[in-house]
Amino acid sequence: MAAAMNVLEVSDLHKSFGGVRAVDGLSFTVAAGEILALIGPNGAGKSTCFNLLNGQLAPDRGTVRLLGCDITGLKPHHIARLGVGRSFQIATSFASMTVRENLQTALSAHHRQTWRFWRDAMAQHVPHAEALLSQVGLLHQADRAAGVLAYGDLKRLDLAIALAGAPKLLLMDEPSAGMAAAERGDLMRLVRDLATAHRIAVLFTEHDMAAVFAIADRVMVLDRGQIIAIGDPASIRANPAVQASYLGAAS
Repeated sequence: MAAAMNVLEVSDLHKSFGGVRAVDGLSFTVAAGEILALIGPNGAGKSTCFNLLNGQLAPDRGTVRLLGCDITGLKPHHIARLGVGRSFQIATSFASMTVRENLQTALSAHHRQTWRFWRDAMAQHVPHAEALLSQVGLLHQADRAAGVLAYGDLKRLDLAIALAGAPKLLLMDEPSAGMAAAERGDLMRLVRDLATAHRIAVLFTEHDMAAVFAIADRVMVLDRGQIIAIGDPASIRANPAVQASYLGAAS
């Protein structure tokens, strides 16, 4: 079987703030359909890494390539339109809009559409919005206001909004934070299914090690801005350096 295409290629990425090297020479890849977990102690550089990948920060040096194209230093909206989606630790949506309207708004933004009248906007992308809601298990809540959703459903809506841009790469910042154990497992299995079905490369951060080891194909461990280990979950779990720097404290 041929090797999967690399969607993301990061080479020698650096970012410092004053004298602090937040990201110090990161090089890694994520293939189509692969799920790579990024873990490490607080201050390890995980958020800085994410912000470099989606354009919120410009690196001091190094390159970021998406499907072979150099996207280093591009603005976030340019990177999003090239196929990088992101969901955040704290789910955000328009609380007064219905669940469907949130998706229609995201789809309109992806297609660079603006509307003079609200009724025109809300007539657009209905089938696509409902298809995305079906994928994440929210179609039955399409007409409810987003502001009344349970937190687990709000996280699913956040995922659907990220999928509205048809991402080739999905960056997920603690996707299951604040969720009950059963909801957390359901959401991560959904991410696994979507990545496999649509060949989406997924890079996610997570403090829940059970979720990491259950879903990740590979795990990358950062400590003080550097990769100290990268490999399959079993090898990472058994790695003495990882146990010393993180897993012991996280267990």
